[in-house]
Amino acid sequence: MLRLIDPAEIVASLRESLLVLTEDLVVEYANDRFLRSFDVTAEDTLGTRLAALGNGQWNIPSLLAELDRIVSGGDEVEDFEVDHVFEKIGRRVMRLNARKTVRPGNGSRRILLVIEDVTAESDAATALERERLLSGSIVDTLREPLLVLDQSLTVISASRSFYATFEVDPAATIGHRLGDLGNGQWAIPQLLELLTEVVPRNTIVEDFEVRHSFPGIGERIILLNARKVFREGNHTHTLLLAMQDVTRQWHLEREREAALKHAAQLLEELNHRVMNSLSMIGSIISLEARGLTDAACKAAFTRMRARIDAIANLYRGLTRTRSVDTVTAHSYLTALVQNVIASSNSGDRLDIEFDIPDTPLSTRIAVPLGLIVNEWVTNSLKYAYKGRSDGRLGVTLTVEGGTMSVSVWDDGPGIDPNARVDSGLGQKLTDAFAAELDGRMEVSSSATGTRHTLVLPLEVS
Repeated sequence: MLRLIDPAEIVASLRESLLVLTEDLVVEYANDRFLRSFDVTAEDTLGTRLAALGNGQWNIPSLLAELDRIVSGGDEVEDFEVDHVFEKIGRRVMRLNARKTVRPGNGSRRILLVIEDVTAESDAATALERERLLSGSIVDTLREPLLVLDQSLTVISASRSFYATFEVDPAATIGHRLGDLGNGQWAIPQLLELLTEVVPRNTIVEDFEVRHSFPGIGERIILLNARKVFREGNHTHTLLLAMQDVTRQWHLEREREAALKHAAQLLEELNHRVMNSLSMIGSIISLEARGLTDAACKAAFTRMRARIDAIANLYRGLTRTRSVDTVTAHSYLTALVQNVIASSNSGDRLDIEFDIPDTPLSTRIAVPLGLIVNEWVTNSLKYAYKGRSDGRLGVTLTVEGGTMSVSVWDDGPGIDPNARVDSGLGQKLTDAFAAELDGRMEVSSSATGTRHTLVLPLEVS
């Protein structure tokens, strides 16, 4: 069938350049593709030795050596690549195929030289190899274990850290499916489900925890980060699987939590013991006061008991809420005020009002604040309700920004400027406690009542 087709038509349809050379490597024929591709004319090409074409541009030693080998007895050259820079058209990478033929009749021999311009293909392959080497170098420098997987979860590349961390050999890793690594030690259901189900739907997975016992290295807790990379050129997906071995951090965190729990238990026990000790001291003071006949001395013992009870009430709150160093303002101050009123036997005739939110108070603030409130409430009970069968007493707390304001008020006749209030010790104590809290105290008093206010920063220096 081919004999019925004009050979010139076949040659004209070739996409590759074609030269027909004599045994002396003289160009006997060149197709149009050759002339266009290498920017030469038929006049300058036909009848010219190959080495002399284009002012010697085709004097390529490696090419001439291959053609001489055919002339000397070889039959063909296949896929021989030449990288050469031409004067007019610049650099070209050529893939050459040459075959020796014998003409029927006269037995003359000719060489058919087919030239394919593979410059773009070669450059792309070189760039791809350069990227592969670069990415391989990047992978090797990573401190964290990293696997590069193809769509079938076969390992394409792995970091040195992966080999070192999991004690596996590169030869037994590259080219193997993930589930087959290390005699199946990576056949982790959670991990395989992540990669086969989760990753195809989501391009990124972060901090996925896997706990597994590996032969040889024991149990490991690993955080996995997976990312799907899509290659537009060949429409394939590559999975990057980064691993962070957090086993040591996990154990350290558990040890830290255990230590904190133990410390909290010790502090809770200490709070309980302090509360019991203060309550015991308060009871002893009460017993001592019962045997006193001097009214002033007995009153001093009562005030001392109230101050001790104020601190004991704080530790009672800590014990009740199983807290280490924080109480809520509402529960703490409410219980403190009610305890002071109960001790004075005034509860039945007073209307008590509380406006205190559940603001958390550290013990550093709560202790001096409780002692101040204790002094104010004690003074109101002592002076505001003389000769009265009822009365009102209130405690308020507000927080605005970084400032807290605490007030104790009553509806008594106000402070008599000529009256002697205790021995002055209570005032000295409240001044000292206010200074400890970096606060300022304000007092307003009239015939309709008295209000004591403490304004302090929430962050005490």
